Amino acid sequence: MPEMAAFNFVGSLVLEYELQALTGLRIGGSKENFDIGGLDNPVIKTYISIPNFYEDGSDLPKGTPYIPGSSLKGKIRSLLEWSTGRVEEMIRKAKEEGKREDVVKTAGSPCDCGKCSICILFGTGNAKTLENLPLQEQPGPPRLIFSDAYPTKKTLEMLQKELGEGIFTEIKTENQINRINSRANPRKVERVPAGAVFVGRIVLNLYKEEDKNLLSLLLQGMRMLEYNYLGGYGSRGSGRVKFEKLNVEFKSKSAYLGKAEPKRIEGKKLEEIRVEELLELCS
Repeated sequence: MPEMAAFNFVGSLVLEYELQALTGLRIGGSKENFDIGGLDNPVIKTYISIPNFYEDGSDLPKGTPYIPGSSLKGKIRSLLEWSTGRVEEMIRKAKEEGKREDVVKTAGSPCDCGKCSICILFGTGNAKTLENLPLQEQPGPPRLIFSDAYPTKKTLEMLQKELGEGIFTEIKTENQINRINSRANPRKVERVPAGAVFVGRIVLNLYKEEDKNLLSLLLQGMRMLEYNYLGGYGSRGSGRVKFEKLNVEFKSKSAYLGKAEPKRIEGKKLEEIRVEELLELCS
């Protein structure tokens, strides 16, 4: 029986970032959080206050809008699957397997082959796929971890100064006009205003030396996001974002054990970061 591919934890590359909303940002929440007669399209917010959240000891208020790590992960993965041809491959495979009626459902879902670099980087949720892969082809654990991103203290103060105490979002009114009778169909959409800045973290765990080759794929996805949009209503102007002030740290296995100091790069813009620089950091 062939041996399983060797996994040997190398370390973690930690990317701490600020993400600025260049236009209004809308990531939908549950209408159950609002009273009857309230807004139809709320954004996702914290259910409770988080004590001692900021460095000065102040709390993160209840009702603060945030960016779920799942939203960031899903968007970057989708962009990479389009750019690397995984979507076209899934369409081709579905047709070959006689699933022509099910092509949209199959190709519209994340890739779950378990073998490609995207599945290795982001993981696959298809347990059946993993069960059917030979031991030497098992991808191992997902390499990426996306944390939720919360507004900076400065952003919360700015929003409340401009919008009012305890208010962190704007209401954007849109209007759909019937082409024939010109009848208006207005709707109200909640968004986080442009200019808000969120702080988050992405961790890339390296389980093999060759996992370092995934660095360029992650950077590609982050750069593609800046030219696309995050959240909803992107084709109507919402969701344009930009990564700012990236601090990158490599924590080797020895650093976790307290036998070495982590290596760190601070205050970089996304366009300033080069793969070669990160590879040197991980060496």
